[in-house]
Amino acid sequence: MSIERRVQLVERLFYQLEQDNAQFQHKSGISCVSGCGKCCTSPDVEASPLEFLPWAFHLFLNGEAEKTLSILKKNPSRN
Repeated sequence: MSIERRVQLVERLFYQLEQDNAQFQHKSGISCVSGCGKCCTSPDVEASPLEFLPWAFHLFLNGEAEKTLSILKKNPSRN
């Protein structure tokens, strides 16, 4: 399977998860506080390499992969 196809499948999964989440929020009345962002900046939230595939592919296609890798190496994870 090509990298493009894998990216498409991950993006399709993310889209479906967004739809499911929106439906849950609508039916339950439970949702995130507007402007919070705490989940996105929490060091306790984990993400798999697969979740980063669309972003990594975007960086590659736009010639930014090496620059971004250099930045990431200068700012290592706290883990």
